[in-house]
Amino acid sequence: MFDIDFKKYDYALMVTIAIAVVFGAMMVFSSSVIMADVRWSSPYMFFLKQMIWVAIGFVAMGITAFFIDYKFYRKHAKAIYIITLAAVIAVLIFGVTRGGAKRWFNFHFAMFQPSELAKIAMVIIIADFIERKKDLIAEWKGLIAPLVFLILMVIPIAVEPDLGAPVLIAGVCLTMLFCAGIRIQAVLAAAGTGALLMIEEIIRKPYRIARMRDYFDSIINIDAASYQVKQSLYALGSGGFFGKGLGKSEMKLMYLPEAHTDFIFPVIGEELGFIGASAVIAFFMYVFFKGINISKNAPDKFAQNLSLGITFLIVFQALINISVATGIFPAKGLPLPFISFGGTSLVINMAAAGILINLSKYKKA
Repeated sequence: MFDIDFKKYDYALMVTIAIAVVFGAMMVFSSSVIMADVRWSSPYMFFLKQMIWVAIGFVAMGITAFFIDYKFYRKHAKAIYIITLAAVIAVLIFGVTRGGAKRWFNFHFAMFQPSELAKIAMVIIIADFIERKKDLIAEWKGLIAPLVFLILMVIPIAVEPDLGAPVLIAGVCLTMLFCAGIRIQAVLAAAGTGALLMIEEIIRKPYRIARMRDYFDSIINIDAASYQVKQSLYALGSGGFFGKGLGKSEMKLMYLPEAHTDFIFPVIGEELGFIGASAVIAFFMYVFFKGINISKNAPDKFAQNLSLGITFLIVFQALINISVATGIFPAKGLPLPFISFGGTSLVINMAAAGILINLSKYKKA
């Protein structure tokens, strides 16, 4: 079952992801050290936690890359989905509340966020469906089962409340189905329905209405943008071409909220300038093209769609995060993959990257 011929794997992808993770840990330290010292009198608190998660993430990536063949996920797709669905429901009952959201299990030694696992679980179940029901993909009814899987998973996540993860999951799943050949009319109908549900969710929460108002106002007048977005743009703009230098960000000095998590990209832009920010974007473009190439070489339909789904999951999340930080999209609470502070997100993304590396050993002549 296991192929441990390491020469077959894409080492360039492995090394690039490892560099991104180490770079992320460095930026977490830079963006959090002052805030952690002021608020908790522990300047290295977030950095030390991140390093623990980095170590766990490398173990997870190694296991999924070298010791679990992709066929395992096809065999156990339904079980993975059911277990994950049970977790996202259970967190609403037994989870802990932070910042008004109930998204985490508290295991004392660590916090676990099931919605992060839901992202990869949905990719696996959709890839499995596309392979098993390939004859239905070209028909309208081919959308019924995937939508059922999707709705059952995202409703509990939306209740937490969390709107960013459902939008990401839905976007990735619909893109996978479109690439598999499902009718564009079906995809557009599903996307339109999802947009209406998203609008309904926004209307239900006053703070979301305020965010959207600020966002639309900012299109005409940037001074009307939300506080976070304005501080983010100040940080990016003040970095210039070469940046102020590593560790020299001023916006992280309690001006830019969530500087070590959702808004770490502006700190990169401020400290490392246009060059540093462009390097981060180039990294995700590299992952995108690598993922597409791996999908082309995949040995079967499941592997092909699994690699596409993982690639879309990583790149779409990065696209949303960077777009929010630059004021292109309304505010969403999604971390920058491999770089932002966060335990569950980092480990799941590294495990997903390991699956992509596992698939990279297949080469077509």
